[in-house]
Amino acid sequence: MPINYSISTSADALEEFFNIEVSGKYIPVFNCHPTQLLPVITSENPEGLSFFYWGINPGFVKSKGVSQKLLFAPSEELLLKASLKKNLKNNRCVILADGFYAWKTLSKKGRVPYRFHMNDNMPFAIAGLWDEFDNEEGETIHTFTMITTPASKDVSDIADRMPAILNEDLIIEWLNDSNSEESVISFIKPYEEKPMDRYTVNPRLDDPEFNHPDLLIKVPAADQFGNFTLFN
Repeated sequence: MPINYSISTSADALEEFFNIEVSGKYIPVFNCHPTQLLPVITSENPEGLSFFYWGINPGFVKSKGVSQKLLFAPSEELLLKASLKKNLKNNRCVILADGFYAWKTLSKKGRVPYRFHMNDNMPFAIAGLWDEFDNEEGETIHTFTMITTPASKDVSDIADRMPAILNEDLIIEWLNDSNSEESVISFIKPYEEKPMDRYTVNPRLDDPEFNHPDLLIKVPAADQFGNFTLFN
């Protein structure tokens, strides 16, 4: 379930939309990949940004890559798995985004990347969970996991799952520690509040080193090898 995302919105726009203070540490990221240090909002610091690693600290990554279980938490499992339920109760966060990417499978080996964004081009909040652990040097490392849902009607012909996008009026309630895990689970559902637009993007999306504004530009449909296709 490869789902990357972007957070390229200006600091001023993020401050206005999320009602937070954005420090100079924030830089736009056009191709958010696992193990990167990325901006989130937590209930411990609801008025500003925190920067946590997606999935795991890159220093712990082995050659086989990062386990999907560290990157994504399916909404259907949140109350069933003890570790997820614990973080759902105590460690909820908001992942800042203004678009996400998904791959449409064309054949056994061929797939084409799409970008999804709000049709008003506004940023949005993805529901997440955070955790912490101490590394071998005794440093405390903070990580986050993206909650996912079954795809909405705007996404389902491209991919079967999508990020758990929160309705705008539920962002504060998601971060409110006084809300129980049983109550906030109702916030997590396939996103339908606003229509979403989508278009095919550069297949270099697959490259973690390709963090470029070109990823926001619509291009003719091409598979992961750069071969143009008739699908769009």
